Amino acid sequence: MAEDQYNAGSPPSSAASASLDFNFSVEALRRWIVAFVVCDFNVDVGVEVDYMLPVTPEISAADLSTICFNSFPERNSDTVGDVEFHFRFRHTSGSVVLEENDLDEQEHDHDDSAYWYGFCLFRQQKDLSVKRHFRQKSLVLISQHNFASLFRHLVKTVALIDFDVSTTIVESACANIAMWNSPRIGHQELPFLGSLLNVHIPPHISFPLQGLASPPYPSKHDLTLEHTKEIFTSQPLGSWATFIPLLPSPAELYIIFEQAILCEPMVVLADEPNICSEFVSSILDFIRPIPYAGDFRPYLTLQSDFFTNVDDGLSSRNNYLIGVTNPFFLKRLLHTQGKTCNPAHVVYLAAEETRRNHQSRSFYPFMSSDIELPSGFMPNETKGYIGKDWRFIKKLEDYVKGNGMSAREISDLTRRHFSILSALFLAPLNRYLATLMRTTATTTASGSSHSSSHSSNSTSSPNHNHNNNNMEEYDYAPFSEPDFLASLAKYGCTVQFKGKTGFHRARHAEAFYRRFCRSRNFERWLEMRVRTRGECDRVRERGVGVGVGVGG
Repeated sequence: MAEDQYNAGSPPSSAASASLDFNFSVEALRRWIVAFVVCDFNVDVGVEVDYMLPVTPEISAADLSTICFNSFPERNSDTVGDVEFHFRFRHTSGSVVLEENDLDEQEHDHDDSAYWYGFCLFRQQKDLSVKRHFRQKSLVLISQHNFASLFRHLVKTVALIDFDVSTTIVESACANIAMWNSPRIGHQELPFLGSLLNVHIPPHISFPLQGLASPPYPSKHDLTLEHTKEIFTSQPLGSWATFIPLLPSPAELYIIFEQAILCEPMVVLADEPNICSEFVSSILDFIRPIPYAGDFRPYLTLQSDFFTNVDDGLSSRNNYLIGVTNPFFLKRLLHTQGKTCNPAHVVYLAAEETRRNHQSRSFYPFMSSDIELPSGFMPNETKGYIGKDWRFIKKLEDYVKGNGMSAREISDLTRRHFSILSALFLAPLNRYLATLMRTTATTTASGSSHSSSHSSNSTSSPNHNHNNNNMEEYDYAPFSEPDFLASLAKYGCTVQFKGKTGFHRARHAEAFYRRFCRSRNFERWLEMRVRTRGECDRVRERGVGVGVGVGG
């Protein structure tokens, strides 16, 4: 359906919205989501909005068009069934009023208010009564929050209970969500369509290893029964057991890891939107507790606003992570990048059999000869810095061959391996930051305030004396890249960098850390590191559990 037209239609009128009497509070619903949108494919006019709940005339026609474009796969397929994927877009509906919640008050760095997220279930079934003999419909949940695992579960539950996704079941889902308390850090019990969801929101989206021990998604049979489900909102979608066999080599994971840490441009190309969007989600989890500061788009189509932003010369031109299914996207992207931008590292996810069927052995075998690349462009000349753990890679290769660990074990092993690598990478930075920390003793309104920097006579912690009004606050002296690199040279690091001698390994380490300190990811991580110290203290004082500590 790549050449099919799309018809977003006009936003519902304000009069139409006012005439609807919902059995739930729209204001309460907006603490969690914007709306449910059901899109239908009409052979004559293309994709159009079937209905939206709650009716939201404030959503712009441009945003409705974006939702329509992104809710249907670009590539034709005769497969009958469901495909789940998600996308992110820069919205233009500033007049949509979204209720403030506890996360806003806690300065919770989960979401960029300029972006919305779409969590989609695309359904295709045989129907001989229509043209092309297929019916295609998508259920999309639009939210200002990137609670991927939670919202995918909601969309899947609605679609499994009602195959035709009627307004009755969607309205019931909205009514359930509107009854929830505002999203907040920690654990919440949220009832939804006959089941109880134990939802865990961490103090920061970059907390590592979220949901590692949680059970898999329930089957359709399980969803017909009342049950309790553990959901970690920042848990990545997908499984490395699915992705590893699709890579040219498991060793490429290290290049992907480095590109993500440095916030360098990267494109994930796959045959299906669920594969590329879940892979992007897993890459974001890959580098935690380092937050990804670039423009990430789990699934993009050629009609996306991403090209508008790139053409406007925004900073996202050099810092992005995107998932696509259309190889023509690469041609347009490479032409819009210009000579001043770093070439994107392309991750091509395909089964070994698919790769063998291509005659070309270049890294772009999916491109036909009529697709011209910009002159002088050499794809994927990315050189790595970090040495590979060949014992770990051997386990991944054994899994691809059908030996060794189970799918769940290999996926958990991969997450743990790179989470540990991220923590080891941050260790020299944390060590240096500890030397910059300054303690300031303050007194609440009941007493006079005073301060002392690096004082050995600091006041007692509130945790030790709850009747004492004195408290300790922390801040940091300015970060100095030369001083940090001098500290790195003096104390070294645990991460094994490439090089035959200690001198060469030290040179690689210095070069990589220097690039990281000048990246957008470093700025975001440093900001998070300073802010979450106080947030974590408040969470511990309330006795709220989040599953995993910050680790970095």
